[in-house]
Amino acid sequence: MKSLILRQFAHFIAAVLVLLSASAQAADTGEQKKVFGKYEVHYIGLNSSFLPEDAAAAYNIPRSRSLGYLSISVLKDEGGELAVPVGAKLTGTIRNLIGQLRELEFREIRETNAVYYISTFRFDDKDMYTIDLKATPEGQPRTFDVTFSQQFYQE
Repeated sequence: MKSLILRQFAHFIAAVLVLLSASAQAADTGEQKKVFGKYEVHYIGLNSSFLPEDAAAAYNIPRSRSLGYLSISVLKDEGGELAVPVGAKLTGTIRNLIGQLRELEFREIRETNAVYYISTFRFDDKDMYTIDLKATPEGQPRTFDVTFSQQFYQE
């Protein structure tokens, strides 16, 4: 049962990434990733109430209209058809337009073919937030800085 929920959750995240990537391309803002040589840092932010109930329960993620959800993954291009997920040390902050800053706490999720980091945070409806991330892939001395802004809505 848990493996079914894990697969459903992975499919949900993949579908959301595809949808957001398509909408971002349509808006001419690019994909939701940053590329650093052979590494890619993928990110997605959304309202936690969008997560399927069973997946949220399996990962102990509260679902709420005013709770944001971030999922971050680091991939490495090893010359194959698909990039390979890698572990990383991940830290980050979230800042609103008036400069109020909060540290983000990430939790690592490891599955058979995936490694990603999740975090939740409270937000005010329709506020714009800037998320600053620092990702250091396992075994690498270099840290990759990723910054993106996103508006969050209470749906």
